[in-house]
Amino acid sequence: MQSKTAQSWSSLRFPWLASFSRGLLAVVLLLPACSGGLHSVHGKVLYDGKPIKGAVVTLRPKTDDSNPALRPTGVTDENGEFTLMTENSRGAAAGEYRVTIRWLEAAEAPKDKPLGTAQGMAVLTDRLKGRYEDPEKSGLTVVIKSGSNELEPFNLK
Repeated sequence: MQSKTAQSWSSLRFPWLASFSRGLLAVVLLLPACSGGLHSVHGKVLYDGKPIKGAVVTLRPKTDDSNPALRPTGVTDENGEFTLMTENSRGAAAGEYRVTIRWLEAAEAPKDKPLGTAQGMAVLTDRLKGRYEDPEKSGLTVVIKSGSNELEPFNLK
């Protein structure tokens, strides 16, 4: 513990030190809230009541959707279940989102075109025919809250 004389001397000699120390303390205290800030999100996608594999689920923030890297995304497994990831971290930030879903399948490459060329590549098509691809028209929304989130199943038709 410093004496009053030492504290006074340091604050007189380095007046910016006290402000810097308080600012640094504030930053350190805020880091846990800012670092990550992601909450686990698990859900399921059904088509006509049956689970679908390979559907890409993307959440798009209702407020600021300008940064594609901050769009939580997941891919359904054979049970139709997905877990969201944001960039390389598991989870999504708390907030309101519009949801898009694409269920991609590869159409066969044309047999009369050479493989390795643009004409000979398989084409990915959306088995949902784009019905849930536009965040403004999908009709799907979710709210992510702090903690663990188990979403209601998306039952697509």
